[in-house]
Amino acid sequence: MLNKKRVAGTVILNLHDGTKKFLLHKDGDNAKLLTVELSEEQTGLASALQLLKEEAQLDVTTIELVELTSGYENDVKVPLFVFEMTETEGSDELPKDFYWGNTTSFQHIIQQFKIEGLPYF
Repeated sequence: MLNKKRVAGTVILNLHDGTKKFLLHKDGDNAKLLTVELSEEQTGLASALQLLKEEAQLDVTTIELVELTSGYENDVKVPLFVFEMTETEGSDELPKDFYWGNTTSFQHIIQQFKIEGLPYF
């Protein structure tokens, strides 16, 4: 059934000093990519954007899709949408359970996600 499928996403935050941070979701003591179930009314991209807008409270007009790849979550293939944005005033203000992780924490999470192919981020 379509509504059992999931999509994942993250946002790369380009900081003014040239470093990058990655939008992650706290799940108890663990960090993970943002994921959402697909609905029959929306595409995977629309579902990912809605998640970023409503749950992470990001201004989706300031982000750009830079990568679409696939990975595996619990042995199920999941599309991964990677967006990018530039640091702005207030971009570090996120709701509870969301945070900007450093490159090391993101790499640890993405290795567990088992990405297909070679992503460019």
